Amino acid sequence: MINPIAINAVGDFLIISENRRNDPTYPLIRIFRKSPLSYFSSKGKPGFGPLEIPSATLVESGPNDSTFTVYSGMSKTLTDFSLADTSLLGINQYKQPEGLYEVYKMFHATDSTMLGIKSIDENRLVEISLKDGKRIAGYGKWEKIPNADHLIDYSDPIVNFHLGQINKGWFKANRKEGLFVTAGVYRDRIEIFDYNNKKFTVVEGPRLDLPKFEIVPSGANSVVIFDIENKYGHRDIYIDDKYIYDLYGGFNEEEIFENNVVAKTIYILTHSGDVVGMLHLDISIRGLVVDTSLKKIYGITTDKDPGIAVFDLPDEFL
Repeated sequence: MINPIAINAVGDFLIISENRRNDPTYPLIRIFRKSPLSYFSSKGKPGFGPLEIPSATLVESGPNDSTFTVYSGMSKTLTDFSLADTSLLGINQYKQPEGLYEVYKMFHATDSTMLGIKSIDENRLVEISLKDGKRIAGYGKWEKIPNADHLIDYSDPIVNFHLGQINKGWFKANRKEGLFVTAGVYRDRIEIFDYNNKKFTVVEGPRLDLPKFEIVPSGANSVVIFDIENKYGHRDIYIDDKYIYDLYGGFNEEEIFENNVVAKTIYILTHSGDVVGMLHLDISIRGLVVDTSLKKIYGITTDKDPGIAVFDLPDEFL
């Protein structure tokens, strides 16, 4: 690994996304077997050509057990990769329709639809068709943030963009369970969307206060600017068939830069949002994967020579 930024899991494998700013001669995806932990192969030839990817934004299971799918926010493509061949190229690629370019994060909800986040929309999540690229539905309208009327102009035509920025964070899914979860990196807020009943569960905390921010002009529009001293909140999410694992930070940019520390705490929640446990890690990681059959937690270390850290999962959460 050169400069890993995310870790995901597909079956018996860990899928590591590399930084898109790496030397373009390096693949964007590294694959490791979980047990015994060992390097397996690389995928993802950098570029905008057929079956290439310029970034590996999100990763999910593919059409069958021997494939996985990568969404690139840069090229607006969904690319399937095979675990059974040695090629760096994908085996199938879907191009996001131009009319839906504002959807910048998305996962499969069904075989024929995607559920994702738009950069500006009245809904927190939108569902789109893979057949014709049309919008099918929107879920969860943005609500006013308590005690923030003096900071947010709700009459602004792009107020939904501002609300999206304030609540911006990680977006993860477990299609089998029908769960799609967003976890704020600025605001301590987790939103659990159950696709089965189309309902949201919101979990606030551990901090209940808003991060310091202001909305300032930028060209013809305006943007949300956060205080550089703010401590980041949630740093990643993993969803299995029983729990939601929330990797939590609590460090600001200066602390991260000086100490190479991103996150050392994991909160464990039920699918209904109840916090049932907290784990303190002895080293800092970015990103996490949990495998209950192996009783392990995996993460990317945040030191100068990053690798894969492995922790034992307590029996009470199996």
